[in-house]
Amino acid sequence: MSDPVDPHVRTRAAMEDSSRDLSYPPSPEALVVPVYDNHTHLEIADGENPLHYREHLDRASAVGVRGVVQVGTDVVTSRWSAAVAAREPRVLAAVALHPNEAPALVEAGELDAALAQIDELAAQPRVVAIGETGLDFFRTDSEGGRAAQIRSFEAHIELAKKHGLALQIHDRDAHDDVVRTLLRVGAPDRVVFHCFSGDIELASILAERGWFASFAGTVTFKNARNLRDSLEVLPRSLLLVETDAPFLTPHPHRGRPNGPYLLPWTVRAIADYLGTDASMLAAQLSSNTELVYGHWDAEPVTSPGDPWADRIEEIPGHPADLTDGPDHSGSSAAGA
Repeated sequence: MSDPVDPHVRTRAAMEDSSRDLSYPPSPEALVVPVYDNHTHLEIADGENPLHYREHLDRASAVGVRGVVQVGTDVVTSRWSAAVAAREPRVLAAVALHPNEAPALVEAGELDAALAQIDELAAQPRVVAIGETGLDFFRTDSEGGRAAQIRSFEAHIELAKKHGLALQIHDRDAHDDVVRTLLRVGAPDRVVFHCFSGDIELASILAERGWFASFAGTVTFKNARNLRDSLEVLPRSLLLVETDAPFLTPHPHRGRPNGPYLLPWTVRAIADYLGTDASMLAAQLSSNTELVYGHWDAEPVTSPGDPWADRIEEIPGHPADLTDGPDHSGSSAAGA
């Protein structure tokens, strides 16, 4: 058996919010036709009893979520994502530097070195996407910070094309610049706007270009009319679903810890809005996801027989991490 993997490499800052309900919601009714969670962060500890990634996956399997794309946001979490995908058949990986990491990396003169490590990880067989990358002008509004993000985004686009992988985009308050960058550099064949946050105008651009829109729990929020309106513009062949767990928990459990097992809430909400059967929508979503990332068993792996094999503290003498340092307690980049 391969070396164990740390169950978590960072902790959600919101765990310190005493006003949050930190209990995990009950499981929803299982989907009849299974789907995939195409964007999640199982490396982040959240909730009063943080779930091991296999607990997350077991809960997901029980309600019709057959697999996940585990997404990195820096070198450490990208390594973790690739390592878990290499040992867990229900996980494929995406690797990248989150746009909010770029300004500090540029200032430290470390962006190129970090990109080189992402390039190496992207060559692994169960790494299926470059992401999440893109632009975030909500958290970074300085001219230098935006320039650093664009430089990093351009490099990630080239990596996706180099390795023939999908591109998972983080786009926050930067719709026009994201689209302009994609058109200027040249988009890879498969582009996914993770946690789609646009409106009818952006949805129309995606429909024209054949870019995918991935909807998270935000589409179930009462104040997200723009997202539901966008569903009417987008062809169903371009729809994906995700949790962005542990963030963006769907209604009626908004604010509580999220996990892939809660994805049926989002699927059913979208189906209700579109006036279609949840099973028919799930079949379309599953087909779309496999078109973007391939099949989860294309590069078969066998999960360790012991479901708790990754509990480092119970395996004396094994290396405790796959990272550059021993401190996995936090990160500057949020997944959402």
